[in-house]
Amino acid sequence: MRRLRLISTLCCASLLFAQDKPKLDLHGDRFPGLKYEELTPAQKVIADRAIASRGAIGIFNIELRSPELSEATRGIISSRIPPVISARQNEIAVLLTGRYWNAQYEFSVHHRVGARAGIGEETISAIVQGKRPAALLPEEVPVYDFVTELLNNRQVSDATFRTTKEKMGEKGVVDLIGLVSFYQMASLMMNVDRYPLDEGRKPELPALAKALPSTMPDVGGERFKPLTADEMTPAQKNLMELLTSGKIEGGTRGPVNALLRSPDIGEGILRFGAYERFHSPLPMKLNELAALVTIRNAGAQFPWYAHHRAGVQAGLSEAVVSAIAEGRKPVGLQADEQTVYNFSAEALRTGQVSDATFNAAKQQLGERGVVEVMGVIGYYQTVSLLTNVDRYPLPDGVSAEIKPLANPIP
Repeated sequence: MRRLRLISTLCCASLLFAQDKPKLDLHGDRFPGLKYEELTPAQKVIADRAIASRGAIGIFNIELRSPELSEATRGIISSRIPPVISARQNEIAVLLTGRYWNAQYEFSVHHRVGARAGIGEETISAIVQGKRPAALLPEEVPVYDFVTELLNNRQVSDATFRTTKEKMGEKGVVDLIGLVSFYQMASLMMNVDRYPLDEGRKPELPALAKALPSTMPDVGGERFKPLTADEMTPAQKNLMELLTSGKIEGGTRGPVNALLRSPDIGEGILRFGAYERFHSPLPMKLNELAALVTIRNAGAQFPWYAHHRAGVQAGLSEAVVSAIAEGRKPVGLQADEQTVYNFSAEALRTGQVSDATFNAAKQQLGERGVVEVMGVIGYYQTVSLLTNVDRYPLPDGVSAEIKPLANPIP
């Protein structure tokens, strides 16, 4: 009898131990799933807490490799009490972040969570396709605008910041930044690990060909009033969709505000611009040099602001850009730069080019190169005229860099 009681006690203890032993079902590729008995004491503290709450999901298996990191990031998502961001706003931000980083697992999970939070399938499908959703609800718009601009530019404009602050308050803005930062880290961890999708799930996200389309941003000048989506005609909306979806490259700033008034000619000019900016066979340095000479001749502030930076990034020296800004002939140009400068400046100054200038350009650039330079001049004359007539403003906090020319461009 005593022996039977001992056997029964041992069996019960064994069953109790089996029940009490925490269960971990962790997965990974480069970071293989860990078993509970393999964990260090510090890892078990993290694991026990996860098992007792929402479970060991997502990046948990990865972060277990660094319990200190796991502890440090723990409060980013769990401590936003009382919540300022609604569940729908939260999921819009997470979906955009997962889409930006092409994080298949994260997007798959939050597709379902977002749908439960009330985000329409039409909106989720547009994000999958890299398009701006047409059916964003009013509470979703500031989140979409803020997050896409933040992801694309690593910064937000004053206008976007003000609008988001007005709609969501300072706490909401900071919560959004924290949310995006956490899910960027999560997306990178998942991607590096090649974390597998749940059984039966297929990847939803094709690679993004373009940046996520941002808001219909501040496209307004002084004389042509900015148009809201409700004020636009179907043709104007179609042109904006071509721009925000990336089907026509170049974005929605600068001359777009004026060109919306004539969508047909607007589309033609903007397709011309997409070619000159992104597909011209001219070396980018020479393209930007011809653009800067043209813009300087017209005294167009916003295009100069944009192309000063683009020119330097393309390889022009600050000394060359400064000389053009001040109405001086730059010195120390390389042979191809000198050829493009001479051709552009003479064409703009006189409306013609001499045989000597033409032949030098033809020898240096070839016939096609000469035509391409004229294309750049023609496009940026149009841009300069449109932005000057509209009095298109510089960004907040930016001062004018160029003054009216006292003399023709040298």
